[in-house]
Amino acid sequence: MADEDKKLLEIIGLRFRAKRNDLYYSLRDLSHLTGISTGTLNGIEKGRDLTLTNFLILCRSLEIQPKIFFQHDIIFNAPYTLPPDAKERIALSKKLDDLVYRSDFFRSARRVAEVLSHLGIDKSQSNKFSVYLTSYCEEGALISEQHGNYKTYRKKD
Repeated sequence: MADEDKKLLEIIGLRFRAKRNDLYYSLRDLSHLTGISTGTLNGIEKGRDLTLTNFLILCRSLEIQPKIFFQHDIIFNAPYTLPPDAKERIALSKKLDDLVYRSDFFRSARRVAEVLSHLGIDKSQSNKFSVYLTSYCEEGALISEQHGNYKTYRKKD
């Protein structure tokens, strides 16, 4: 877990403890109200063991609006990176979306080979791109026409 997340969980736990103390509730009292064990509540107050379900139950039981915990922006920083094949797939999906939705490229019928050439992609990817283009047809963004052993794809009129 990232250090920022640990700090945030500790702050949330301290706020829950402070509110519990303000209401003169013991951990056992809060356990009776929430159905959460005293051991888990103790862990939450120390910045551990907090699930979203328990967070919401505690907010309701202690009458705390959840938004007070998130008055400051959370830094967006995933703990891991995407594998190269996922990055490539995402980049290709963006390029295809641009061609289909934000350009006139498909105003005229296009073969898969033309799409690959336009995107600078090796022809060995043609089967994969046929599947991609078929999905645009299923969404209703493109239509396909069979011409012997190949298909063309174009925007709907």
